[in-house]
Amino acid sequence: MEKEPKGRVVTDPAEFRDLVAAMRESGKVGFDTEFVGERTYFPRLCLIQLGTKTMSVAVDPLALVDLSPLDDLLFDPSVLKLVHAGWQDLKIIHQRTGRVPAPVFDTQIAAALLGFPAQAAYASVVHEFLGAEVKKGHSYSDWAARPLSPSQLAYALDDVRYLPALHDRMVERLGREGRLSWIEPEIATLSSPASYEVDPLLEYRRVKGWMSLDRRRLAVLRALIAWREGEARRRDVPRRRVLADESALAIARGKPANEEALRRVRGLEWKSGGGSATAVLALVRDALALPDSQLPEAPPSRPRGNGDRASVVGLLGALVRSRSRVHRVAPEVLTNADELERLAAGEREGIAVLEGWRFDLLGRELLSLLDGRLSLVIHGGEVVVEDRNATVKR
Repeated sequence: MEKEPKGRVVTDPAEFRDLVAAMRESGKVGFDTEFVGERTYFPRLCLIQLGTKTMSVAVDPLALVDLSPLDDLLFDPSVLKLVHAGWQDLKIIHQRTGRVPAPVFDTQIAAALLGFPAQAAYASVVHEFLGAEVKKGHSYSDWAARPLSPSQLAYALDDVRYLPALHDRMVERLGREGRLSWIEPEIATLSSPASYEVDPLLEYRRVKGWMSLDRRRLAVLRALIAWREGEARRRDVPRRRVLADESALAIARGKPANEEALRRVRGLEWKSGGGSATAVLALVRDALALPDSQLPEAPPSRPRGNGDRASVVGLLGALVRSRSRVHRVAPEVLTNADELERLAAGEREGIAVLEGWRFDLLGRELLSLLDGRLSLVIHGGEVVVEDRNATVKR
C-alpha cells in the first residue's frame, strides 16, 4: 500500500472541482457517505468520502452549495465507483438527483461470492485481503456536527482508503476461481433506478404480518401505508412517526369506524379530533367500500404437495448446506427459506436459485431432488447424493 497523505475535509468549491477532475483520471474511485437519518424521511447527507490508490479525501456537503462536480464523477461511465454495502449510499444519490451512479463494484457482494457471509463487514474483508486494520468506533457519530474530530475523519477516510486495492485483489481472485461473471447480475441491481424507487401502493407488503389478512383488510392496510408514505415524505419525518407498522396492521384487522375505536389501537398518539385521526378513518371507510375488483390480490396460496412439507424443506436445506460447503458460498447467498418453501410447494417462477449461476451451482440439483431423480442421505455431518448412475459423496 502506498503511503496515505494526511486526511482533510474539502470545503472550497475550486479545490472540490480540481480534486474531482484529478480523481476522474484515475479510472476508479472509492465512494462512501456519512449521513443522519433517524429524525427525517430523507437522510441528511453530511460527509462524502472519495478515494483513489494515491489519495483519500472527505468532502463537506454542508459547506458546499454546488455538488455538481460530484455528479460529474459519479455519473462518468468511464470511472468505476467502488463501494462496500453501497445500497444506502447510492440511494441518497438517487434521492438527490433521480439517477444512480454507474458503473459500480460492491466489495461486500464480491466477498459473498468468495466465501464470506452475505453481510460481511468491511473491516473483516479488508483484513482478510489486505492485512490492514480498519479504524472503528464512530458508526453512530453525529456526522452533522462540526468540526469533525481527527478520529472521526480517520474513521471516515478508512471507509474508502482500501477500496481500490481491495477491488484489484477481489477481481483477480474472482477471475482465478471462475466467478467474475457471477458478480455482474448482482451488481446490475445496484445500478438500476428501480431498486431505489418506492411504489406507495405496494409498500404494504413490507409490513410483517400482511399475508395473514384477507383481501378487504389488505385494502385497508394498503391505503394506510400509501398514505403514510406520502405524509412522511411531505413532512420529512420517519415513517414510524406518522404510523407504525404494528398500528397500521391493528387498524386493518380491527377496521375502526370512529375515533373511540381508533383510540383503542395500541401505539397511536393522536388526539381526538386531530387531522391524522380523521384522515385514517376516511381511509378505512373508503377501503372498505371498494368493489371486489379493486381489492389487492390475495397472498399466493401454496398448496400442500405429496409428503410432509417441513420434511421436504428440511431435505432441500440439507442440500443447500452441503453445496455451500463444497463451493464455499454462504447458504444465504445461494437461496433462502422463502425460496425453499416455494420450491417445496411446487412454484418455479421468479425464484433466484433457479436462475443464472445459482441454478448451475444448486438449482438444478434442487429440482432433481424434488423430481425424484436424486436422493439425499445424511450420515452424521456427511451428505450423500445418489443419482441413477452413481453414488457420490459430496
